Amino acid sequence: MESLRLPLIIIFFLLFLPEARAIDISAAGGWNETIDATDLIAGAGSGLRSTYTSAENTTTLNITRARGKDYYWRVDIRRSDTNWPTGLTLYVRRKSDGTGYGSISGGTAYMPISTTDQTFFNASDNRSGIDCQYQLSGMSIDISPGTYSTTIVYTVIGRY
Repeated sequence: MESLRLPLIIIFFLLFLPEARAIDISAAGGWNETIDATDLIAGAGSGLRSTYTSAENTTTLNITRARGKDYYWRVDIRRSDTNWPTGLTLYVRRKSDGTGYGSISGGTAYMPISTTDQTFFNASDNRSGIDCQYQLSGMSIDISPGTYSTTIVYTVIGRY
C-alpha cells in the first residue's frame, strides 16, 4: 500500500510545478575602429589618442518572452577575446531605456567589460531598442600594429 502512495505523490507535485519561462535576447550591431596615422596627437613621432568612443546606438538589444511586469530579469555581459592586447580596456554603457512596459535600471555609467560574466543592467517585462555604446581606452604606440578583436556576449537571466 505504501509503495502505491509514493508515485502518486511525486506525480501530484510535478503537475503543480511553476511554468518554465524562456526569455530571448538578441543583439544587433558592432563596432570597428581603424586606428592609423590620423590618430596621432601631434603628427609623426607623437603618441596616439588613448580613448575612442563608438556611436550611442552601436549595439541594440531586444528582450522578448519576458511575460509580465512582475517578471524581472538582468543582462550579464562579458567579452570573448579572439586576439586582444594587454592594457587595452573596452567599456560599455546603456544609452537608452528602449521601449516596453515595466522598468529598467543600471548600466548607464561606463563599466569595463571583463572576460567573466558581470551584471550590466536589470529590468522587467519585454523591452526592445535598448541602445549600447562602447569606449576603448588604453591605446598607445606601445601596442603592436595588428588586427585585434573580441566578441561581446550578452546573457539574459530571468528571475521572479
